[in-house]
Amino acid sequence: MQNKSTRFLIDTNLFIAAVKHGETKSTELLLKLLEGPWDLIADDILLAEYERYANQFDAEDLLALLKKRMIVIEQSEQEIRKCRQYFSSVAAADIIHAAACLHAGAILISNDTHFKEIDKAGVIEVWTIAEAIEKFLD
Repeated sequence: MQNKSTRFLIDTNLFIAAVKHGETKSTELLLKLLEGPWDLIADDILLAEYERYANQFDAEDLLALLKKRMIVIEQSEQEIRKCRQYFSSVAAADIIHAAACLHAGAILISNDTHFKEIDKAGVIEVWTIAEAIEKFLD
């Protein structure tokens, strides 16, 4: 992985994969992102999702580390509108996550298939967890 400054948004499914079954490649990836020089961004909805799963999987310490490193992004209505066209109406949280990435120029790390169209259109860049593991750990 290049050592340039890059921004990333860590979707909830990476957080869950990192804490649900003990130490895995997903855990290694999350720790690498936390310890590295990269900016980690989030939005208020994502933080609420992290909190829910941190409580469920007893990962409050990891959540505290994430909160210290994260930059919370406020999206504009224009960014939300630009992203909305690539999602169904049931994916409201994903629209906000995509708008945060658009605002910050961040790469979204997620296995959520809701993001395929917006990635394909080139509005934001999306990596699967496996792609991020390959880029950072292999």
